Amino acid sequence: MLTRIREGTHHRISGPAAQAMAIAFVAVVFCLAGTGALAQDGGVRDWNDSVDTLEGGIGLHYGQMGGHGLSFRLPLEWWLYFQVSGGIWHTGDHKQHNIGLQANYILRQDQRTRIFISAGFAYFYDDEQVRTDVWETEKNWNYGAGVGMEYLMGKRWSLQIEGDFAYLGSSGDIKVIPQAGIYYYW
Repeated sequence: MLTRIREGTHHRISGPAAQAMAIAFVAVVFCLAGTGALAQDGGVRDWNDSVDTLEGGIGLHYGQMGGHGLSFRLPLEWWLYFQVSGGIWHTGDHKQHNIGLQANYILRQDQRTRIFISAGFAYFYDDEQVRTDVWETEKNWNYGAGVGMEYLMGKRWSLQIEGDFAYLGSSGDIKVIPQAGIYYYW
């Protein structure tokens, strides 16, 4: 079990931190298997296939600008994608949810790689019971823009990584933050 120490007590890592670790684990597995089993799923990897256009996608996304959780990617044009991501993590003493909206403009696309710029915003809500009848609530809006890359693994799976300049509403800072996602395209 993963724990973190907070004011002398141990807490289980859950919610966004656990999800980030799960996405990282899955990404490593897909990277290691990219030339093996995933490449044998029926053909050439190609974003530019005119018969199978790989338009919409579903997956997991983690980021401060684009949201944490289940993610849907829908094309507005072949060069412009809209993404919505979000999640809900509730226990008896901790309630978290978020939603992120993001647009990705493709700058370059070859058979397996897309380079894009992105812009988006996200809303985060965190309500934690710190003592009996005492709750700490944090509401937060983040927004920003950056650059990213998406790599097609196999015929339908892709990995996405980004580096974004984001305004973090909780602190008022502008920071460079990473985002990552894994998607299945239909």
